[in-house]
Amino acid sequence: MADYPSMRRFFPLLLLMPGVASAADHSQTYLLSVIGLPVADTGSVKAFSFDTWGVEFNSVCRIPGGWRITAGSSATPNGEFAGEGSQGATWFNQRNPKDLHAFILITLYAPVQQSDFTTVGESEVIPATFKGFATVETDDGDRHIPLTYRNITLTPAVTCPHR
Repeated sequence: MADYPSMRRFFPLLLLMPGVASAADHSQTYLLSVIGLPVADTGSVKAFSFDTWGVEFNSVCRIPGGWRITAGSSATPNGEFAGEGSQGATWFNQRNPKDLHAFILITLYAPVQQSDFTTVGESEVIPATFKGFATVETDDGDRHIPLTYRNITLTPAVTCPHR
């Protein structure tokens, strides 16, 4: 006999599995932008990284000059996208750099989960959809500043923008 109450803890994971959610019914494709970078005064963002959950990376549409961008996921719902500037002249000193606007095409199979979620009575954690950090170069050295879903904007789209 199936133990349905104990199976309920896996329901949120099932919603994020590509094979379970019908692409026509549940998935949505977006252009992802990074906004609200933590820069102030003489600080510059020289790197950033986001861990993702339930995100399928379709394409990196544009790579900022002097930057390396990586994006991908494993066979599970978790993944990552990150960027690293090659030298100080390429680092971002603006909160909303144009180079990070609509630069990655992704598909989501569930709504954005704003924070980590722990199943009730269990120790399993379903991570936030977007969670990361920025490495900011300051006069006092490097600082790692947290980034969240608030540093991401999603615009519905089916392809990368034309240049």
